Amino acid sequence: VGSPNAPNHDDSWHSVPLSEIDFSRCRRCTPSYRALPRDYPNPPCTERSENEIQVLNDTWVSLPVGSEESYTFRHMRKNQFEEVLFRCEDMRFEIDMCIDSNAATLQRLTKIYDELQRLSETERVSKGTITRADVNGAGLGGKVYQYTLDGRVLGVIHKHTIKRIYGDDGEEMLKLCYKNPAIAIPIVVDRLRQKDKEWRAAKE
Repeated sequence: VGSPNAPNHDDSWHSVPLSEIDFSRCRRCTPSYRALPRDYPNPPCTERSENEIQVLNDTWVSLPVGSEESYTFRHMRKNQFEEVLFRCEDMRFEIDMCIDSNAATLQRLTKIYDELQRLSETERVSKGTITRADVNGAGLGGKVYQYTLDGRVLGVIHKHTIKRIYGDDGEEMLKLCYKNPAIAIPIVVDRLRQKDKEWRAAKE
C-alpha cells in the first residue's frame, strides 16, 4: 500500500527509457535482440486484426552489442578507410543536393526563358524593356510594356542555387534577375545548364 497519488507499477515503466532497463536477465532471441521485462506494459492498440496480432512484434527490442555499446554511430571510431568512405558518402550526398536544387531552379526559369525567346527582336528595347509593339513601334494603345519578374517566382532554394553558382557575385546576379530579367535570365539559364552537365558528369 502506498500513497494514493503514487503511480502504479505499470505506469512507472513509461518514464523509464530503454537505455536504463537492465536486459541482462531478460530472454535473448539473438545477440542483439532481447525481450522486454515480463511486467512491461504492452502499448494499447485496438485496430489490429487477428493476423496482425500474430505477426507484429511487441516483445523483442534491438540493443547495441559489442563496440556499439560504447560509441554511437556519430561518434564511433573510424579507421582511415572508413574515413574515406564517409567522406565519399558526404560528397555524393552534397552533389545530389546540388543537382536537385539546380534542376528545380532550371525548371522554374526555363518557362520564363522560353517566353523571352518567343519575343521578336522588334519587341526588345534597351535595358530589358519588352514591348508588344508592331513593326512601326506602336504598342497596344500606343503604350510600352516592360517585362518584369514577380518577386514570388523564385523561392529560397532557387535563390540559394543562383547564389551558389555565381559565388561572391550571386547576390548581384539575383538582383539583376529582378531588375533586368530579359537580359539576366537567359544568362542564368545557360549557366544552370552548364553546371547541370558538370555536376552530373562528376557524379558519374
